[in-house]
Amino acid sequence: RAFSAIAVVTPTMVGVRERAGEGAERAWSAAVSGDYFDVLGTRAVHGRTFRPEEEGRAAPVAVLSHQYWTRRFGADPGIVGRRLAINGQSYDVIGVMPNRFGGSYVGLDFDLYLLVTTLPTIVGRQVEDRGSMFLEGIARLKPGVSLADAARDMERVGRELDLVYPDLANTAVVTPLDGQGAPSTMKPIFGALLVVTGLVLLIACANVANLLLARATGRTKEFGLRMALGAGRARLIRQLLVESGVLALGGGLVGIWLALLGRGALFRLVPPVPFPVALDFVMNGRVVAFALVLSAAAVMIFGLWPALRASRPDLVAVLKALPTGSRGRAGVRTALVAGQMALAVVSLVTAGLFLRAIERSRRIDPGFRDPATLLLLGTDLNMAGLNDSTGRETIDRLLARIRSAPGVLAAAAGTYVPLGWSCCSTARSTIEGYAPEPDENMSIVYSRVSDGYFETMGIPVLAGRGITAADQAGSTPVVVVNEAFVKRYWAGRDPIGRKIRQGGRDHTVVGLVRDGRYRSLTEPAFPLVYRALDQSYDQAPVIHVRVAANPTALIATLRAEFLAVNPDLSLLDPRTMRQHMQQSTIGQEIGSRTLTVFGGVALFLAGIGIYGVMAYLVGQRTREIGVRVALGAASSSVAGMVLRDGLRITVIGAAIGGVAALGAGRLLQGLLLGVSPADPVTFALVSVLLVAVVAAACLVPARRAARIDPVIALKAD
Repeated sequence: RAFSAIAVVTPTMVGVRERAGEGAERAWSAAVSGDYFDVLGTRAVHGRTFRPEEEGRAAPVAVLSHQYWTRRFGADPGIVGRRLAINGQSYDVIGVMPNRFGGSYVGLDFDLYLLVTTLPTIVGRQVEDRGSMFLEGIARLKPGVSLADAARDMERVGRELDLVYPDLANTAVVTPLDGQGAPSTMKPIFGALLVVTGLVLLIACANVANLLLARATGRTKEFGLRMALGAGRARLIRQLLVESGVLALGGGLVGIWLALLGRGALFRLVPPVPFPVALDFVMNGRVVAFALVLSAAAVMIFGLWPALRASRPDLVAVLKALPTGSRGRAGVRTALVAGQMALAVVSLVTAGLFLRAIERSRRIDPGFRDPATLLLLGTDLNMAGLNDSTGRETIDRLLARIRSAPGVLAAAAGTYVPLGWSCCSTARSTIEGYAPEPDENMSIVYSRVSDGYFETMGIPVLAGRGITAADQAGSTPVVVVNEAFVKRYWAGRDPIGRKIRQGGRDHTVVGLVRDGRYRSLTEPAFPLVYRALDQSYDQAPVIHVRVAANPTALIATLRAEFLAVNPDLSLLDPRTMRQHMQQSTIGQEIGSRTLTVFGGVALFLAGIGIYGVMAYLVGQRTREIGVRVALGAASSSVAGMVLRDGLRITVIGAAIGGVAALGAGRLLQGLLLGVSPADPVTFALVSVLLVAVVAAACLVPARRAARIDPVIALKAD
């Protein structure tokens, strides 16, 4: 009742061939219902999208994405009506979607769209199987209906379905589309990057403001003469703002150019994943306008202040060539540098916290042995035209050949690789000896694994046994459970021999294995059931290979084993388990690297700022220093005085920045993998680095002060 339209979608990997005799090329498709594009409100730019009657008769038609049409077919305008072979089945191309259309999976780039009712033909998945739960719904709210109203409506539907299908999980979660996929994952990271970039901009603007103040001090006589000759204050301010505007506009244009050159750098931070990730960083008119507006704001904030101060010279002092007061301006410049130091501390501490989070992630026990020597090899049996029976036999022969390859210690197959982006499968379960609460969700995560899986992964079997070669199709269905399952449902009782019902079949528990980390390194273990792969077929298992040395050196050898088993069997997305695990810490990886760069730039700019202020102060105190030296002050004492002044500014700025950094750390605590926002190691290292940079920045002004000749200083105006 809450929705005006509902569609479904599920990602599916397929093999596409245009002409007979050529090898199939892997493509990522989205299998959708016939009204999918109508729900999204999108039309094809060439041809058309699906019609409702085509869904009912499972018509073999395909709609291409604009990117795939351009990349694979050279943007051929005659593509509509052409025939493609998809997993060996003939399909007609009926349309091409607009450029930049990504569907409802934000952050993924699908190549083509098929009707969901054709899945039984191309991948062997039965759409009518209510227990599979592989389809994702997408709906458009009716006018005036809120998300809360829609959630209550779906709860009602679930209760009604419970009466008809009591063995299934008849529940739904209603969430807005813009909170799904890449935006929900990357928003905190990009938010942190935007904040730190803003801090670097503020530091740079503070430096420019200091330079403009110094320049205005040097032009005091010029401004005094102009005003004495009749120039108004507004005219002077306008001239100085124009000068600042030219500087800011030039910087903004250079920044846009650098952004164009460097936007691809973020793509290189994305770890290898078996999905069509599409993080599209577009340099459009809005981005350029934002940069130019920001440049104009920098002029108004940091150019107007020096202009206002410079436009109020002491005319009497200027015309009589008397020295003008500069203590107030020195105080302003000192405050600006202290602010720069505070901002640099925030940038560096944030970067340090992310680096510590990455370091900690490498020390967290994932629940399996040495991910660096475990190689993951994807495949898809449907792309090779294999059905259930031939697919099982193919996997058995493939594992036998891989296990006998030189350098291989063990090999097995599994469908759920932990600590990645892939979604785990769930099934409504009935557990012997456990009575669920009335509203308890009994959908439990499961994985399909072959014999030797636990030995290959290095997951300890705590009781009973693992999955063996004897657990074939047709034999008694068996499962292995983890510790979290036993704690949750059997309260420490012996699980061996108990029954679990999933997918309409009873499974006997034959083993108990140790818990691991599944979705993330910080999330506690949840109940997990391991089924025997031969008893619960899957067309796209991941081959796990434990090797003695460098895993990537064996990829060519293992690819040959794939071809020897079946020339059409593809080896997809080879990667080590260590690389795969980077998916679970991609936010920390991107944050640590980019924030480290920005933090370094911030510290460099702050160092320049303190150097400029100390050099300015030494110049202003030349006479005073000359008097001190003439009265017997040692050179080391003069140099120490300058260093103390620099460190005093640093301590003030660092104290303010430390408090702000604690607040920033608390905002990012969910991404820090258990590292405290007040991590003492990070703050200590940043303090040492800050002192070193400040000492280096003050060194030249201190040496210059120590070498002042008192005779020359006392003769100076």
